[in-house]
Amino acid sequence: MHTQLSRLLFTAILGGAILGSAGRSYADDHRGDHREERREERREDRREERREDRREERREERREERREERRPEVRVEVRDHGRPYQAPPPVRVERHENRHGYVWVGGGYDWRDGRYVWVAGHHERERAGFRWREPRWEVRDGAYVRIDGGWVTLGPAAAPPVVREERWEARPGHIWVRGHWDWVNGSWTWIPGHHERERVGYVWREPRWEMRDGVYVKVEGAWVVR
Repeated sequence: MHTQLSRLLFTAILGGAILGSAGRSYADDHRGDHREERREERREDRREERREDRREERREERREERREERRPEVRVEVRDHGRPYQAPPPVRVERHENRHGYVWVGGGYDWRDGRYVWVAGHHERERAGFRWREPRWEVRDGAYVRIDGGWVTLGPAAAPPVVREERWEARPGHIWVRGHWDWVNGSWTWIPGHHERERVGYVWREPRWEMRDGVYVKVEGAWVVR
């Protein structure tokens, strides 16, 4: 009898231990599953946040594209930095001595390496029948362009007198070339008209005077193609 009770007691204790162990195992498994679910939920939340960030970036890109389409076109002027767009500084006053047989060429500003640079004046030997034309700056297409100085023909500053009326008789096979004024030895001199033999296919172009660089320059008459 005593032996049977001991066996029953041992069996009960062993069964309780087994049931307790199984319960703990189940609880541990359940807690592990719950933690895994929470981790998966957090991962899903992070994925959803990233997806929402990408959607917001795409929405912002579309808004920016619409703003660009509505924005008026702005034209940017591209300038040539090799040319000045501002007037040169005032010309400096230079002192110089007169030299026989020479003319004084005044100094002036030149455009070099993106800035105005002063170039000092100097003497130039005179040239018979010519005068020195000073350099100057002109505005062309919004930029300043330097017109270099140089020697130009020494001519009259006043226009020639009115052309004289001449009497002449027609001659077969000839044309009448009218007289004109010429500049000789510093004064206006009348050159009488004359007959010229006709040239088939050509016409005579009368000489004329044109104002260039402050003086009158003669453009000679010539035969030109009809």
